[in-house]
Amino acid sequence: MLSKSDIRMLIKEKMEGLDSTKKGIMDQKIRDFIYNLPDYSRAKNIFSYVSKEKEVDTIDLINKSIEIGKSVYVPLTIKENNSLEVRKITSLEDLKIGNFNILEPKDHTKSINPKEIEILFIPGLAFGTGFERLGRGGGYFDRFLLESTGLKVGLAYEFQIFESLPVQKHDVKMDLIITDSGIISPV
Repeated sequence: MLSKSDIRMLIKEKMEGLDSTKKGIMDQKIRDFIYNLPDYSRAKNIFSYVSKEKEVDTIDLINKSIEIGKSVYVPLTIKENNSLEVRKITSLEDLKIGNFNILEPKDHTKSINPKEIEILFIPGLAFGTGFERLGRGGGYFDRFLLESTGLKVGLAYEFQIFESLPVQKHDVKMDLIITDSGIISPV
């Protein structure tokens, strides 16, 4: 089995070589699967990471969710204690460049208890078919996900899916994984 660092390196190389036209097509396929998900349709409160670089794009998801009346929450990283705070945004205007060069909510945004969120869209560098998630190594999302009771949905391209990943006790598993090829769900 590859180590976490080997997997991170492999995926980062594949992402660097990702053609923008092909990426756009794959992003649209993933969004189509999301928009047809009954859990998404029912949810009033959703959480999404704000995509950067070569991650699965979430900007359209955020905009559409706000447009159809959902309350949308995004992460604010708190470096002092390596945690995430969940903040409501009403448009992309509520975002600014924050920690790690990521778009984050501005100071005026309000936080919410993570238990109030019904569905969460989570980034990862890699996912296992056993619903394991490999992030960038900071542990921010794992700590945050321990507090959440909503449906945890990993978003990834098909090349980010592995049969299994090396995991640790504190690693939080996803409930579903959505890729450009389909939805990976428990049987």
